[in-house]
Amino acid sequence: MLTHILTLVLEVVASLIAGAALLRLYFQFHHIPMSLRSGNPFAAYIFYLTNWSVMPLRRILPTGGRLDLSSLLVAFLVLLIKCIILGFIGVLSPEPIALLVDALYELMNLCLSSLSTLVLVYALLSWFSPTTPMFDLLQRMVFPLLAPIRRLMPATGALDLSPLILLLLLQIAEIALRDLHVMVLQLIWSQVN
Repeated sequence: MLTHILTLVLEVVASLIAGAALLRLYFQFHHIPMSLRSGNPFAAYIFYLTNWSVMPLRRILPTGGRLDLSSLLVAFLVLLIKCIILGFIGVLSPEPIALLVDALYELMNLCLSSLSTLVLVYALLSWFSPTTPMFDLLQRMVFPLLAPIRRLMPATGALDLSPLILLLLLQIAEIALRDLHVMVLQLIWSQVN
């Protein structure tokens, strides 16, 4: 029982911090304002959860253009620490290479599931409350993902199916990622044993 509680707490804390770091990365990549005066409702949350780790890394790591390498590294390290703790208590394999693979999988899975959540909330707000400030922010966040699909799709009138298609693609990517993760771990275990 204690292992389950610790696993749950680790999942929640790591997901919050890594998710905030990934959101910071995503905002910077798409030039979405993050200043506290910009009206971005996520800004205070992101700064509170990530400044303590991202800002010191920015002094060490070079910037990657629009790619915030410090935020990406923080997200990965948080998930790696979570995997190491879970390996130490016996929930995951303690094999170092397996822990690295698990952390990388967790990072990519968090990206995909976060994007799915953003698209779902965007679609719901577009139907029920398209005049809120939150919808404007979500539209700026989701538009770069929907634009290629909208260019390829024929016009369907007032009904926009691009969020549904994007959700389907994201779910397919999650399934493929999960299967790849299992295959890589099996390969690692076969090499170790």
